[in-house]
Amino acid sequence: MSTRTVIYHMLRPDSVAVIGAAREPQKIGHQVVKNLIVGGFPKDKIYPVNPYANEILGLKCYPTVKDIPYKVDLAVIVVPAKIVPKVLYDCSEKGVKAVAIISSGFKEVGNVKLEKEIVEIAHKGGFRILGPNIVGICDTVKSVNASFCQGLPLPGNIAFITQSGALAIALVGWTKLKRIGLSDLVSIGNKADIDENDLIDFFGDDPNTRVITAYLEGIKNGKRFLEIAKKVTLKKPIVILKAGKAERTLGAIRSHTGSLAGSDIAYEAAFKQSGVLRASTFLELFDWAVALSKLSVPSGDNVVILTNGGGAGVMATDASEVYNIKLMDIPKDLAERLRKFMPPFGSVYNPIDLTGMANKEWYKGALKELLKDERVDSVIVLYCHTAVTKPKDIGDAILEAISETGIRKPIVVSLIGGEECLDECERLTSKGVPCYESQEKAVAALGALYEYKRNVERIKVRTIPKLVVNKSEVRNIIKEVIEDGRNVLTASEATVVAKLYGIPVLEKPLAKTLDEALSIANKVGYPVVLEVESPQVLHKTDVGAIYVNIKNEQELREKYNKIIENVRRKVPNADIKGIIVRKMAEEGKEVIIGMHRDPIFGPLIMFGMGGILVELFRDVSFRVAPLSIEDVDEMIKETKAYRVIKGFRGEPESDIECIKETILRVAKLAIDFPEISDIDINPFFVYEKGKGGLAIDVKIILRKD
Repeated sequence: MSTRTVIYHMLRPDSVAVIGAAREPQKIGHQVVKNLIVGGFPKDKIYPVNPYANEILGLKCYPTVKDIPYKVDLAVIVVPAKIVPKVLYDCSEKGVKAVAIISSGFKEVGNVKLEKEIVEIAHKGGFRILGPNIVGICDTVKSVNASFCQGLPLPGNIAFITQSGALAIALVGWTKLKRIGLSDLVSIGNKADIDENDLIDFFGDDPNTRVITAYLEGIKNGKRFLEIAKKVTLKKPIVILKAGKAERTLGAIRSHTGSLAGSDIAYEAAFKQSGVLRASTFLELFDWAVALSKLSVPSGDNVVILTNGGGAGVMATDASEVYNIKLMDIPKDLAERLRKFMPPFGSVYNPIDLTGMANKEWYKGALKELLKDERVDSVIVLYCHTAVTKPKDIGDAILEAISETGIRKPIVVSLIGGEECLDECERLTSKGVPCYESQEKAVAALGALYEYKRNVERIKVRTIPKLVVNKSEVRNIIKEVIEDGRNVLTASEATVVAKLYGIPVLEKPLAKTLDEALSIANKVGYPVVLEVESPQVLHKTDVGAIYVNIKNEQELREKYNKIIENVRRKVPNADIKGIIVRKMAEEGKEVIIGMHRDPIFGPLIMFGMGGILVELFRDVSFRVAPLSIEDVDEMIKETKAYRVIKGFRGEPESDIECIKETILRVAKLAIDFPEISDIDINPFFVYEKGKGGLAIDVKIILRKD
């Protein structure tokens, strides 16, 4: 049975067995049976299982699931953790199609072995597990409340996946209060088997779901998430509230990229690449979901604000800039038609200000003009409660304008005032017109719709380049480093690896003696740079292990000895393999290109402003490999460095194409060699357009495992 089929039987079952059903009302096993009955699930398809009871809540009770004489789609388990394996063997014998384990006492309390055991039993038995340690399942499509939530949510087309059981319980009451309908509410608990990826994939093809939302504390399989989320985003929006933005301790990471790649950075990059909308609060998640579930994707970018209050219009204008909404310039002919619905001192600029005198007919007439004009793609309607009109009048005006024109462009509304406004807002939302209590929320919701539109357009156009590299020779170098008991490539080794992967890099001849250093300097020509070659010295500036602009033989002798002295004093355990003597490179704009291997998503590629202050300024952008050409273009443009390399204050444009290709080649190196944990190219000198660039310092660190 496919995972989708299992999940269908889990969320939309024809029959449910509650194993661990209880007679005592205070027990969860009792609550689950009661919730199934009260929720409207057919009573003759609910099978309580308890060897010590004959009936529970008027339903016949069975000693084990094997004793049920009917087929069982879903088994909900509410027994002590130690008994769960036996119950699962019974489910396997019975041919149960899916299991949801509410029981706790597994990985969340350190009992990892037992959690692994129950998954193995399930897979051998031909079914899948949701949980353990979950609140349960609420499905409004088939009235399944197999949970200990206080009731089913209102029916709707928003699916909600939550890693927090307490949040699931609270959500039922909150969504009812806000009149927000859900298709499903699924608690995933420990995610021992079925996880967020499986559920997102299922809801992606579910005809009862228009928007997928989730509260997640972590993602189980980052690579699979990217694949599924990209595919599903093309069909319907995904909105995620991801908790845990604080950076993990990074003291053990010795690369610039690693130190900048906090735990949340990879999630942010993955969401961008897969088209996921990331909400920052619980309220924001559902504000957006309501708009996304009720509105069609706009055909174009032109947005008009219609208001009766100048202040509300100004604040909505400010918010439009924040949420990347384009307010159109009102054409002269449209302005003339709009003037019929306002006093002489009204404004036909955008925002359209009907003034505080605006009544129902003015709102209705102006909105009809905006709906009929093909140049207008979306409308934000704002209303500040005045003595001239009632909120219901404005609600009627909006609904009548839509009905009479027969045109359903995206419209979001904000009715600003007291209880009457809140009541009317609720009515409008129920009629398919998302309404909010503030202009900022309305604009943010429309902004989410436009962001989703842009995400779909971006995902559709992705070009993965084919790059020619010398993989076999790099494999030999890495093998030698590992056999040598090291996890850091020397500067010379890293330079060779970069060159083999087509990265333009500065040659780094190695001198084992002072005489060799003098000979190399005479060959390449002064001025030169001296730097130590040692796996233990990664950041050479910090320990005085690099000197630049050495102009003659006397200075070279002095600096050569000084480097060795500094390293021996400051890094006593350093294995000094020699001193690199290289030509002074022509200076260019300094950028950094790097990679840190994230434990969830894999190679996390970085670009930003380079130099010694990279960690101070933190002007960097990240994406998860593999990268498309479009990914690279976007990540470069996200940084302030882009303004510099594009040509700031009259300076010539830098060779951005060279940067792009180098980023792509670093990404390929990271994908080809999972042994590599970190790559730093800092600085990468980029020269004028057409003149390329040069990797001055390359660091490559291998995974210790």
